[in-house]
Amino acid sequence: MSWFTDLIGKIVKAIADWVDRCLPQYEPTVWNDGGFVECSNNCYNYGCDTQTNTFAQPGHAHGVSLDWPDDMNCQAVTAAAIADGLILANCDQGCGCSDCHHQVALVIAPEWDYHWYRKDRDGKWSHKMGGTPATNLDNSGNIITDPRTADRGRYTIFCGCFCVNKSSVSISGPGAWC
Repeated sequence: MSWFTDLIGKIVKAIADWVDRCLPQYEPTVWNDGGFVECSNNCYNYGCDTQTNTFAQPGHAHGVSLDWPDDMNCQAVTAAAIADGLILANCDQGCGCSDCHHQVALVIAPEWDYHWYRKDRDGKWSHKMGGTPATNLDNSGNIITDPRTADRGRYTIFCGCFCVNKSSVSISGPGAWC
């Protein structure tokens, strides 16, 4: 029976290692330095869990340009994010565990802006509005358990969920804002 206990232990360790390596942990201090990191990384950086210090924009790394306000819609921002390597996903099924993916969600403030939320290791969601601090609270001050039902303010259109594989997604932006 010792071999069985060893096998279970190895499986549990492999799962724990995968979680540590692949799913972002809500650690606002990594993003909220009150200075350069905070103001140079936005919701797309945060969602992709990648600090480029360039205020990343969907598609920018691959020559796709979003025009404001015309391209502030699900179709245009989704196409730009897919160009960067994000993969459309069913929000309820998540990203699975075959690869090192984490889940993000896209919302739109019609003809004004887009915004990204990130699903963290604890199963809850967090976000970072532009150059402001990262938070796990919605506009009403509630912990975000589902961005579809959270108070998103003027971001009234829910576009869908995506999977981010940090080893294959490439994002960039026009440059630091501070």
